[in-house]
Amino acid sequence: MVLHGRLVYAWLPLLVILLQAFQGSFAKCSCSRNNGGCGKNALCSENRKTSAIKCTCKTGYTNTGSAVHFVCKDSCTIKNGGCGPRAACSHHVKTNAVRCTKKAGHTNTGSASKVRRT
Repeated sequence: MVLHGRLVYAWLPLLVILLQAFQGSFAKCSCSRNNGGCGKNALCSENRKTSAIKCTCKTGYTNTGSAVHFVCKDSCTIKNGGCGPRAACSHHVKTNAVRCTKKAGHTNTGSASKVRRT
C-alpha cells in the first residue's frame, strides 16, 4: 500500500501540468472553437446530450448549402429576398431583417402579409 501511494504522488505533478495545459478545453462547447464550423453569418448551438452541432443562419441570411455543408448568404441575393420583381430588397438597419420597398412608379395593393406591387 505504501508503494502505491508513492506512485500516485510521483505522478501528481505531471497530472497537474497536463490539466493546466488543457485548461478544461474538453469541457468547452464545440461552438466556442471556430463557431462550430458554422460560418460567420450563422449562429452555432450544441445539443448537450449528443454534442451535435446545429447551425442556424442569422436574420437576413438564408442557407444555400445543405444540412451538412451550411452556407448562409444574404437573403436579398436569393430570389430578391422574396420581395417580388417590382420591389427592392434591403435589410432593416437594426435587426437585419429583409425589407421589401416598392420601386418608384409602383403602388402597394393587397394586405400587409401579401403585398402586391402594381
